[in-house]
Amino acid sequence: MARSKTRNKSKSASPKRKPTRRKNNLSKSMKGKKLTSNQKLTLYLNEALAIENAAVQRLQSRIKQTKMENTKQRLELHLEETRGQQDRLKQLMLDLGDGKGTATKDKAQLPILAPPKSLTNIFGRMMTSAEYDLKAAKEDAIVENAEIILYDMLSHLAEKMNAANAIPILAQSLSEEKSMADWIKTNTPEMITQLWPEIEDSLVMSEEETQELR
Repeated sequence: MARSKTRNKSKSASPKRKPTRRKNNLSKSMKGKKLTSNQKLTLYLNEALAIENAAVQRLQSRIKQTKMENTKQRLELHLEETRGQQDRLKQLMLDLGDGKGTATKDKAQLPILAPPKSLTNIFGRMMTSAEYDLKAAKEDAIVENAEIILYDMLSHLAEKMNAANAIPILAQSLSEEKSMADWIKTNTPEMITQLWPEIEDSLVMSEEETQELR
């Protein structure tokens, strides 16, 4: 009797195995799943839409943050363009899905440069509001150029997938992103000129510069 109790106890105490094998099989089957060209293109379009969703949020924040009126006006224009890009992507997905498009509401993580934490802490203490404006403009340019690559690749993919109706739509978004990126590059000297007085006020003259003034 004592032996049987011990045996039963050992059975009940044995840990339950996790169904890891089944999960692995499911992930493998999903990786091997084939999609139609429309389904595949819809995935890529949703990626672009997630980026535009994040871009709208960033542009709204930038419009409130910038002190430069000409920059504010250009950002407001691009905000409207970006909303148009969202609408076109959603409509294109509806067309590709025969009226059953699945447009994402999620926001992608935008490609913003992040300096090392040690430098971030120093910048946080030393940067003026004018320098924050310049830093944001630099980030704007990075985002716009990333979107240029995105829409350029999407256009080529749409061509390979024989999605002729998608090509002019993507070309319009590509043109708008190029225009915004070009505007930032062209207006960088003017931005620095506008913001320089505040940056200059934050500088301490070296001994050589002080002697030259004397």
